[in-house]
Amino acid sequence: MSIFPKRTIPGSTVTIHWNFNTVHITDAHVLPYVRIGVQSPDGITTILFEQHVLGFPAIRPQLVPDAKKLFYLNKNTPLLVLADYLSTHHKREQLVQILQNIQAGRHYYFTYTLPEYAAPGKYKLISEVHNNGNIKYSNTAPDDFFFVEKITVDEHKIINHSPEPAPVKIVSYQPGEKLLPENITVFEMQPKEMIPVSAFPDNSFLLYNEERITLPLQHPLSVRCIRNQQGLCLPKDDTIHVLLPDETAYTLEGAGKSIWERADGFATREELSAAGNVPVYQEMVDNRLIIEIKTEK
Repeated sequence: MSIFPKRTIPGSTVTIHWNFNTVHITDAHVLPYVRIGVQSPDGITTILFEQHVLGFPAIRPQLVPDAKKLFYLNKNTPLLVLADYLSTHHKREQLVQILQNIQAGRHYYFTYTLPEYAAPGKYKLISEVHNNGNIKYSNTAPDDFFFVEKITVDEHKIINHSPEPAPVKIVSYQPGEKLLPENITVFEMQPKEMIPVSAFPDNSFLLYNEERITLPLQHPLSVRCIRNQQGLCLPKDDTIHVLLPDETAYTLEGAGKSIWERADGFATREELSAAGNVPVYQEMVDNRLIIEIKTEK
């Protein structure tokens, strides 16, 4: 089995791949009862698939008269599935067997959607093939799990809410400056660990969940602003002309031009609406010249 992504967050969806293979059966068909599911850290089990699956006996190579004859429909197995198998900790012989069985197998895909309140931690996959009173488990059972991560930042501390370690990356970056190796720190937050924000320089950002989530460490609750990236910008003299996708055109000068130029995704609402520019700023937001971006959670 394989899971994508291996690390996720509450409210998201993971995709689970299961390969049903009967290459080892040579004498008769099988009709096992299959159960595929997910077990959360608190022990609650959600079944995604539960039914009988018919498997025909494998074709014996010595009985094949024509080497060019086709016996399987083309299996468009995603490269992610192959990469996941290759990244596991199985012995080489097991990997070879898995790869050989991919074309002969029957591939199933299931989705599992986590609620917004999903508990962080390690989620284990259930794969049971019941046949004649025996249960066969997944060949990749030791790796059949995924993590739900949750890290939050307030004015004082960074908190890993999970009972599992969480890899994180800290980037210290000032717009307009080069990003140097010493500006990046990668480490693993321990289960339930709390780290003071003051441990990192100003203008620092925390990335986690395989770098999909970015959290500012300073002013974490501030709304950050970016000029509409779908707008075509044409500077001319002391003005800026902006054409939005709906073909609405705007001419910006003075405070409007200053707000547009400063809205780089790092500037906050408070910074852009300061110095008496609140009405101008709000008008630009209302007309979608400026997009407000709330901190990811």
